[in-house]
Amino acid sequence: MKYLINTTYLSDSQKRMENVELSSSCPCCGVSLFPDLLYAVCVDHDDTEEDIVYTFNHCQNCDECFISKHPFDEENGDGFIYASSSPVKSCEQNFSEAITSLSPDFVSIYTQAALAESLGLDQICGIGYRKAIEFLVKDYTIHKSPNSKDAILKATLGACISNYIKDDRLTTLARAATWLGNDETHYVRQHPDYTLKELKAFADAFITFIDADLAYEAALKLVTP
Repeated sequence: MKYLINTTYLSDSQKRMENVELSSSCPCCGVSLFPDLLYAVCVDHDDTEEDIVYTFNHCQNCDECFISKHPFDEENGDGFIYASSSPVKSCEQNFSEAITSLSPDFVSIYTQAALAESLGLDQICGIGYRKAIEFLVKDYTIHKSPNSKDAILKATLGACISNYIKDDRLTTLARAATWLGNDETHYVRQHPDYTLKELKAFADAFITFIDADLAYEAALKLVTP
C-alpha cells in the first residue's frame, strides 16, 4: 500500500506530495512496523521513470533509524514502490520451539531467504522461501506419518502435500505457497497477479497452522490419561 508523503525534490528543493510504498519491517531488528517517517527526498531525472525516493525512517521497536529506497512504479505508472532498506543489522525470524525442533533446516533456510529479501535481492529470495516450504512440508509429514518416511523423502512436493497432509486448510495453503514459490524459479510466471507478498502470507499461515497442530499434540498428551 502506498501513502502520500511530503517529499523534497533534489533538483529544485521543492516539496511535493508523492505516493510511496513504505518499508513494512525494520532492517535493524526485523520487526514488522509502520515506520515513523522522518524525511523523504526524491533524486529526480529528466525521465520520471528513473526517479528514486529515499526515506529516512525511525523504528519504534529498537529505536534505530534506517534508510529505504523506493524506485518509480513502472508497472502502474505512478508513485514509488519499496525496494530495500539499510543498514541490515538483523534478520532474525521468530519461530516457536516446536517449529524449530520439528524442522531446524526450514528455520535456517527461511531466515536466509528473509535476509536476502531485506538486502533487496528480490530475484533470489523467493527461491529460498520455496525451498524452506519444501523442508517444512517434508519434516511435518514425516512427523505425522513416520512409517512412510522413505516414500515421503522420494515424493515430489506436490505429491507429498496431496497424499500426506489430511487437513484441507493446510493442503490449500501449502499448495498455494508452493505454486507461487515455483513461479519464483521459472522464466514464465503461471500466476502473474500474485507476488512475493502473497507467497509469504500463504507460507506464514501454513506455519501458523502447523504450530497450532503441534501445540494440540502437546496438549493432548497432557490431558490424555
